[in-house]
Amino acid sequence: MRLQEKVAIVTGSSRNVGRGIALRLAEEGADIVVNYVSNKEAADEAAKMIENLGRKAIVIRADVSNYSQVEGMIQRTIDNFGEIDILVNNAGISNRTPIWDVSQEEVDRTISINLKGTLNCCKAVINQMRKQRRGSIVNISALAGTSGLLPASVHYCASKAGIIGLTKSLAIHAAPYNISVNAVAPGQLDSPDLRSSRTAEQMRELRRRIPMGRLGRIEEVAETVVFLVSGNTGFVTGETININGGVYMD
Repeated sequence: MRLQEKVAIVTGSSRNVGRGIALRLAEEGADIVVNYVSNKEAADEAAKMIENLGRKAIVIRADVSNYSQVEGMIQRTIDNFGEIDILVNNAGISNRTPIWDVSQEEVDRTISINLKGTLNCCKAVINQMRKQRRGSIVNISALAGTSGLLPASVHYCASKAGIIGLTKSLAIHAAPYNISVNAVAPGQLDSPDLRSSRTAEQMRELRRRIPMGRLGRIEEVAETVVFLVSGNTGFVTGETININGGVYMD
């Protein structure tokens, strides 16, 4: 196992992509902090699944847009495990409201959770990683952040593009401490939430737009995260890996 005895925080890991990443890290030997903000039942279920894989898991409620709550999550992780080897910034929200209809409250909430939340978690964890002189951070961006493609909203695209800029800058600052910082930018992924919010015709149209002719899988994102934090790719930093089936290539 590539991550034996490593400790990983995965934000927004109670379900969907975050849960998939957390489970895949656990399969490789990592102990996991399951972070959630509203669905404790789902977070507890994710933790149980991790424990069934033979790894330790703790559940911590923290709103990533609130820095004091993030600091508390980091401290609880250190208190429980003594170190933090991996941070995966997955927590985020998406929306498709056109800019001419969007409220200021929605803009603020999107930027606050997606971009500020990622920055908060990086800021709170970086001193611990500097003390350890090692660590891996993976920030989850999106196809919308690299291409600005519809149907994502302008403010969502901006928040995800900001994550890529944050990743590049932090990679430079963290490199002298043997800390890698990378981003992953998934395209359209098949998930329960997606299927419940689209008609059969809309699902066919999504697949039609993708050169590979199918939606991405959560497992493919999780495997890419494992690749970046496994220790065999320590010289890779400041990069964004696109996972979109050929929709956009940079």
